[in-house]
Amino acid sequence: MFDSYKDSIQAYCEEAGIEVPVGFGRHVTGRYAAIDEESSPPKLVATTWPNRKDAVNYLLSLDAGSRVRILDFKDRYELTFDGKASLLRDGSF
Repeated sequence: MFDSYKDSIQAYCEEAGIEVPVGFGRHVTGRYAAIDEESSPPKLVATTWPNRKDAVNYLLSLDAGSRVRILDFKDRYELTFDGKASLLRDGSF
């Protein structure tokens, strides 16, 4: 199952022109992935997360105003961070 997330994430990134870092896939790949929108081209964050709580903890560790997209590769939704402790469904991808 986790390999399908890895393959799915890599395929999405290749299609969307998102850079995949060398370290991606060295660990178990979770369903939640982050895209750093401040990089040019946008870049996948090498770490993925199996649950929303871990993804939220990552977002809380970033500087205020950082432009990061969170994607749920199980349900195929982009998620929006409320700035506190929740990820809310946005549009599908």
